[in-house]
Amino acid sequence: MPRFIPTLPSDRKHIPLLVTLALALALLVSIFYVANTAIKVDGDSMLPGFRNGDRVLITRGYSQPARGDVISFSAVISGKPDELIKRVVALGGDTVEVFGDSVRINGRPEPTTYPVIMGAESFHIEPFTVPAGSVYVLGDNRPVSLDSRFFGPVRLSDVKGKARWIFSPVTRLRRIDAAAGRP
Repeated sequence: MPRFIPTLPSDRKHIPLLVTLALALALLVSIFYVANTAIKVDGDSMLPGFRNGDRVLITRGYSQPARGDVISFSAVISGKPDELIKRVVALGGDTVEVFGDSVRINGRPEPTTYPVIMGAESFHIEPFTVPAGSVYVLGDNRPVSLDSRFFGPVRLSDVKGKARWIFSPVTRLRRIDAAAGRP
């Protein structure tokens, strides 16, 4: 009489599934890295929301900034290229005036839904119109921020992306509020 010998499933039956899962994971990771980048906040110009040393996830391919958005962009500072993170306060076509702590956009006080540190009483910029295809950016910690008051409007072609998350240090992990642009 023949004996029944149970057979165990071959490990090889799972290989196609494992290969498919590995390829799907590699594709997702690749898409994530193509669509996103990270920047380290260097300095105190975005206090209190963003601290020196915070690592921020930036979504690339961002082409329509809105007032209040926090963006990453390229700028030439002291003759060398740098990547900065600042808040958009005015868009192309807007009229901007800065007088001390007061920022006026199109003749009205800057509508802030985020905390701003003031103290730049001696600053004055006559009203001017932000060129089309540009944005005017300011740091949230106005007294120490190197921003559009110093280097002028930022061309949209220099914008790297929009800040979405603070992911490091882990104790500061938070999504950046899309409506208010604040962590």
